[in-house]
Amino acid sequence: MQILAINIFISFLQNPPSDFLLKKMKEEGFWREFLQVNKPLQAKALKILTNLNENENFIASDYTSLFLSDTDFVKAPLYASFYLSKDKEIYSLNSQKVREIFIKHNFLEFFDKEPADSMINELLFIRYLIKSKDFESLARFLKEDFSWFFEWNLDVLNNAKSEFYKALAMIMKDFFEELIINLK
Repeated sequence: MQILAINIFISFLQNPPSDFLLKKMKEEGFWREFLQVNKPLQAKALKILTNLNENENFIASDYTSLFLSDTDFVKAPLYASFYLSKDKEIYSLNSQKVREIFIKHNFLEFFDKEPADSMINELLFIRYLIKSKDFESLARFLKEDFSWFFEWNLDVLNNAKSEFYKALAMIMKDFFEELIINLK
C-alpha cells in the first residue's frame, strides 16, 4: 500500500488529473478503497474527493500556480532547496547533498534535469528504499533530508485553490506522519 500511495503522489505531482481519470476514480470508488475512514485527515480528504466537482482545467490551473509558475512567485515549489536555502536557490548545496545520498545508495533512477531534492526525486528515492526494505536509511532520510516536506505541505494546503490538491496534501501529510511514526 505504501508503494501505491507514493505512486499516486508522484503521478499527481507530475501532472494534474484529466476529467476522464477524475470520473473513473469517482465511478470506481477509488478513494474509498485507498483511504482509511478511521483516520481523521484521510476521512476529511475522502469526503472532499468523493464530492469533488472540479474539472481538469480548474485543477490544472491550480497545479500550474502551485508547482510550475516562475520561482519568484511560486508559493510551494517542488524542491527542498527553496525551503532550506536562505537565498531560495533552485540548485543548492542541499540538492548536491541529496544527489550524493542517491548515488551512495545506488539509486540512479532520479530525474537529472531537476534538483535532486525535488519532491518527485525524493518520492522516487523513498519508494526505492521501501522496496529495498532499507528502513534504517529511510528513517534517516526522512528525518534529515525530507523534513522540509511538512513546510511544503502546509504551503500547498494553504494556497491550493482546488479541493483536489488540498485533499492530496492532507493524504500526503497523514501518510508521511504515519510512516515516520512506524519507522521509530
